[in-house]
Amino acid sequence: MKTQLMKVYSLAKSPFDRIRFYNGNEIQATATATATAAAITTTEQIIQSFPSFTPDLPAPPPAVLSDNVCLVPGEAVVRIEDAPQNSRRIFAGIDILIDTVNAAASGVVNGNGNGDGNGNGNHAVDTVWDLLTDYGNLQNVIPNLKLNEVLTMYNAEATYSSTFSSTHPPSSSTPPSPTSLRGARLKQIGGAKVMGINFSARTTLDVREWVTGLPPSFHEPQMHPDSSPDVNTGALIPLVRDVFPRPFSLSQIGGARDITMQSVEGDKGEFRIYQGVWRMQPLPECAPPGMSAMRLTYAVELSPRQYLPVGLIERRIAEDLKANLLAIREFVSKA
Repeated sequence: MKTQLMKVYSLAKSPFDRIRFYNGNEIQATATATATAAAITTTEQIIQSFPSFTPDLPAPPPAVLSDNVCLVPGEAVVRIEDAPQNSRRIFAGIDILIDTVNAAASGVVNGNGNGDGNGNGNHAVDTVWDLLTDYGNLQNVIPNLKLNEVLTMYNAEATYSSTFSSTHPPSSSTPPSPTSLRGARLKQIGGAKVMGINFSARTTLDVREWVTGLPPSFHEPQMHPDSSPDVNTGALIPLVRDVFPRPFSLSQIGGARDITMQSVEGDKGEFRIYQGVWRMQPLPECAPPGMSAMRLTYAVELSPRQYLPVGLIERRIAEDLKANLLAIREFVSKA
């Protein structure tokens, strides 16, 4: 049994330790029915389910997304949290459906939305992964990229194997050094208009591919799916290089793949620190017949130089992240 939940998100200040959230449109969420979820059927009831909320302030997205909630169809969800030293943590997510019927006819998948012709993998995850690892063509998909130059390709193969799961411990094998992974070094310039002024952010990034998910030792502590949406867990936690932001999405079924992006040490761009994680996870329970479903999330930590107050650009970054996710969904849905 599924319960339809309607939530309205907007970019606004929350009374809860300055958490902000962005989504300009109404989204539809489908959740596995539980005693709590089954009782929530309207926006008013959702607001009532968070006693601290007032009717004139929409409920923010949760601190973490779980795979028993489907955001399909729907807009991208973006959550902004404060961090020390002119920094922010921003979390964004969107669900993507891809038609597998045509792909099955060509032998790519087996037509049930859960495989690759041999009954393995997830077609939607594979499609988005291939898109985001085609480094030389990212500017053709990401709308705010004004420059995208591949400086170096990393072709090494990692041997670490650990399927990410919120209910299973990580592999006892030693996680690889990121330098042993496939990826690339990219020089990028992102363009945006902030307060009517054209703004460009330059950065050189090391990108690494974690085909079985980022090991827990490389990111901040995970949060339980039931974590309160009004808690800013990172407000007192400083950004630490090589410790990536917590995942915005947790999976009970495993199969998640991650791509990390981190500004190189000594980079002279506008950000003192920029490090984030793309996560691609299958959502078989959210896929109608003939479709493949996946969730794409991006968790990023950023700290601009002192001459650039992060409060001036956080809304622009949130809007761009939403636009990027929507552009990726549109691109792969037409593939």
